Amino acid sequence: MHLTAPKLLGYGYVTPHQMDNMCSLAIVRNPYSRMVSIYGYNRFGKGETFKMFVRRWKKLMTPYLLRGEKEEWYTPCHLLPMFEFTHSNGKQLVQSVVKQEELKFLKTKEGGDKLRQEDSTVTNLPPLVRDALLGMPHTNRRATSKKWFDYYDQETMDLAYQMYHTDFQVFGYDAAIPQRPDLVPPTMDRRNIFGATKFHHFSRNSCMGPDNLRISNADLFRSVTKEERCKMILRSSTTALRSSIVTLDKAEILASVAGIRHISILKEDSTEMDASSARENKKDD
Repeated sequence: MHLTAPKLLGYGYVTPHQMDNMCSLAIVRNPYSRMVSIYGYNRFGKGETFKMFVRRWKKLMTPYLLRGEKEEWYTPCHLLPMFEFTHSNGKQLVQSVVKQEELKFLKTKEGGDKLRQEDSTVTNLPPLVRDALLGMPHTNRRATSKKWFDYYDQETMDLAYQMYHTDFQVFGYDAAIPQRPDLVPPTMDRRNIFGATKFHHFSRNSCMGPDNLRISNADLFRSVTKEERCKMILRSSTTALRSSIVTLDKAEILASVAGIRHISILKEDSTEMDASSARENKKDD
């Protein structure tokens, strides 16, 4: 899935009611190993070294780092930090978050039973999620000549942390690389500490209440949907489009046109979606 949870709601692919009643899952991984994986799939051939790639990746990420730009025209989905797919304004939208590193324990039912006794991301998963993950194959594994941690030097480690520091905080990953004691763990810039503190720590089951009964997050999903659509309306406005044409900002022109298209589709579907949501809510009552 290349769309973030907020965009799934904002673009109308799922309604707040559907999101509130479905079982959603996100798999995250150590940002350092993720960076090496991204390198394997996005480098300019074998001639581009890991250091060259990470420097280029940081430049590509400038619109996001400077002003939080998440539109595909500026920031391709593979550039985005993982929390942008799972959270909105610090609150988790997907029901469950699981660490890729712990999926191996779910290859067998016995392994899952053992790990659930410990404090891990597969502890207390919703039964539907756990059953879906049991024995899930790793079909896109990419063979490499060395371990992911051997790609790093101090510069690339620091750059990767600068780009994805919030992922380390939200998903509880260590800023150090234990296999590389020769590298000094980066520290978060004080300007970013406040932003990180607004995030709820990720949850294995964000829909579970204190009494072990499912709670509704419909109000949260509706507010996120409204916020995302307001952004699209603003971006697709005549003033925004005229300004981008005058400055010949190709990326902004494309984003404006895409916003107009999405808003047009959403307007056509809004009546039916509202009627459908009303019917579903009435049925639940």
